[in-house]
Amino acid sequence: MIKNQNGFVTAEFMFAIVIATCMTFLTFALTFTLSTVEVVQYMVFSSSRAHAAANFDINAQQEAAKSKYTSLISSPTLAPLFSNGWFEAPVSKLEIRSGAGNNFNQDYEIFRDSGQGVRVTFRANLLEMKLPLVGNVTSPTGTGFETRINAILLREISQKECFDYMEARVPALVDLFPGLAKSADVPKSIWEDNGC
Repeated sequence: MIKNQNGFVTAEFMFAIVIATCMTFLTFALTFTLSTVEVVQYMVFSSSRAHAAANFDINAQQEAAKSKYTSLISSPTLAPLFSNGWFEAPVSKLEIRSGAGNNFNQDYEIFRDSGQGVRVTFRANLLEMKLPLVGNVTSPTGTGFETRINAILLREISQKECFDYMEARVPALVDLFPGLAKSADVPKSIWEDNGC
């Protein structure tokens, strides 16, 4: 019979402490990653709103979206999230699709021509860990924990698209109603009925 039982549960206690610490790290990493995903979702949504607003032409709308995203990701408040190596959502991975055949319909099986918006590839390097007694935490594919975060908003037509439409409208009406060609009431230029 052992009379001195000092340290009898030390091994179990140490094992439990290591497992609890590892689970704490995992929980922190997961919750911090989900919080950062929400921040990036807001940044993408804000960029998509800038893209959706009417502008001079499609290029100006796309530039407004890129400018908004760049200003947000480089702001003093959010820049530390993406400069420490834990998370990546670089401007180089930003996709802006403005419709007219360039949309997200093929990627997300959208049946209407409404897949216009902004998307960024987000990577969570924080989730890739080596924990004692648990092992390596890696993605199943080995390419890292990566996803696409998007905001699909319908884009307002640009001023140029509106002017082009209005210019093409008069000849189309004259073709449809040949008698209008002789009428003095038919305008020869843009009709300002929609606020172009």
